Amino acid sequence: MSAVSAPRRALTVPSVPRGYVQYLQTRLLEAEAGLTAMTDRYERTKARFDRCYARRGITPEADIVNYSNAKAMNPELKFWYAKVEHFQREVAAHGAVLTGLDAARRMLSDDGYRVPEYGRSRNSRRGLNRVS
Repeated sequence: MSAVSAPRRALTVPSVPRGYVQYLQTRLLEAEAGLTAMTDRYERTKARFDRCYARRGITPEADIVNYSNAKAMNPELKFWYAKVEHFQREVAAHGAVLTGLDAARRMLSDDGYRVPEYGRSRNSRRGLNRVS
């Protein structure tokens, strides 16, 4: 005796509100602009740091140990680099969300990507390991 299951509803493509996508796009653009600004600021600060320590003879080529120690102890370099990292994470996060939403939209809207609900193909080797 086989049980008859109720028919399944067709898959619907969930929609993402356009306002949310626009919000994410705006945030991505803001994060990219912030990343550019903070990278420029960090590079200017590091160039000033390098010039200052080069006058003392401390360069990566001449004295990497003292150069690395001085760089690690410089609070301004740490601050601007932390800002750069912050905006890198924001760009990555917003970009990943937008990429994921776009991929999901393409996958769900194209029937070629869907697993058919009815008439699924069965593994032809299904019963080979059973003992008769």
